This record gives sequence, C-alpha cells and structure tokens, in this order.
Amino acid sequence: MIDVGLLGSIAIMVIVASVFVKPWPIGTATPTVLDIVTVPLLVGVLVGRLTSMAFDDPASLTNIRDVLVIRGGVEFWAGAAAGAALLVMQARRDDIRAEELLAAIAVPALLAWSAYEATCVIRDGCPGPIASVGLRPTGLLQPVFPVGLAVATVAIAGAALLRAAQRRGASSTTTVVVAIGLVATIRSVASIWLPHVGDHLTRQHRTSIAVGLLAWCALAVILVRARAGKQTRVA
Repeated sequence: MIDVGLLGSIAIMVIVASVFVKPWPIGTATPTVLDIVTVPLLVGVLVGRLTSMAFDDPASLTNIRDVLVIRGGVEFWAGAAAGAALLVMQARRDDIRAEELLAAIAVPALLAWSAYEATCVIRDGCPGPIASVGLRPTGLLQPVFPVGLAVATVAIAGAALLRAAQRRGASSTTTVVVAIGLVATIRSVASIWLPHVGDHLTRQHRTSIAVGLLAWCALAVILVRARAGKQTRVA
C-alpha cells in the first residue's frame, strides 16, 4: 500500500529546501540542493531504518519488504550522521571545506525538517497529549495538542535566528554546531509529550538529549576559544 501522506511530506520537504537553499558552487557547475543532498538523504534514511531495525527486530533485516516500511521506525541521529558523513566525503572530493558545505545547507535543512513536522496533518494527525483545544487524529475521541506543529514553529524560529547569525558573521563551524544543538533540543523537549510505551525515556529521546548536550558543550568551547583568541590579538 502506498503511503500517500508520507510521500506528500517528503515532496513538501524537497520543495521547501529547494526554495530556501543558496546554490553551492562546486567546480564549474552550480548544482541545486537536490544535486547536493539527494544521495546523502537517501543513504541517511536507509542507515536510519537499518539501525532502527537492528535495535528493535534484527531478524527482519533480511526482509527487503520490512526495510522499505519507513513508518516502522527510523533512527534519526544515525541517519543524520550517515548523511553528514557522505556530505563531508563529497566536499573533500570536490576540494572544498566540509564545514562550509554543511553550514550552507543548515538553515534549509532546518526548514525542510519543520516542513516534515508540520505535514503531520496529512500524515498521522499530529499526535500529542490530550488538550481542550487542538486537533483530533483519526481514531481518537478527544482533541490533542499538535506537537508536530509546535516543533515546526520553533524550528522555523530557530532557522531565522541561525540565518541572522550567519549574516552577522558566524563561522561555518558555529553554524553547524548550533543547528545540531537546535534540532537535538527541540526533539528532546517534544519527546516529553509524544506518545510512547512505558514511563521511561525512549532510545530516540535519550539520543537527542546526548547529542544536544554534546553540541552545546562544543559551542561553549568554540566561544571560549574565540574569546581567548581576541584577547591574545589585543594584547
């Protein structure tokens, strides 16, 4: 059965990224965002899916049909790491700085992710905690607070702040670290209200918390070093 909602979400993500990304000159060509991220995105989804299956149901790894059921679960950060690694390899092949390539797509990636979260309305009805005012997903009698829409709103605000920081001269490394920290923090907070089995933190939640802590610690180190460098130059 074709998952029309999921396909629609992916299509809208691609459109949003294509509209907001700045073409990245590699060699004599000027590729679009699709030329840059299509293969890394597909590899990321595949790695994320295989990682999720390896944790939850290793026996199903030999079933191609199960692998293709993306709704069955995708390990977000494993997929993101795989896609980023491929982008780094692509940058080195084209003799450009990897952090500059990653920074160039950081804001469009945030906007694309916000588009995916916002399109929960066409995908699964935007799950969340019971609320007096909200959306009512299919099969529920009471409305719920649409966590996906809230995530999309915060992600858009984060993308705007990150773009403003870039215009004020934020380094490529800082841009990438902040983007990672924003996504991890948003996912960590949103996971509190998303439905899950049991009272303990899910694997996805724990991973987002860990990635967020690492990203913000890395940012603190970057800022301290930058400040120390300025003081050294002044002295």
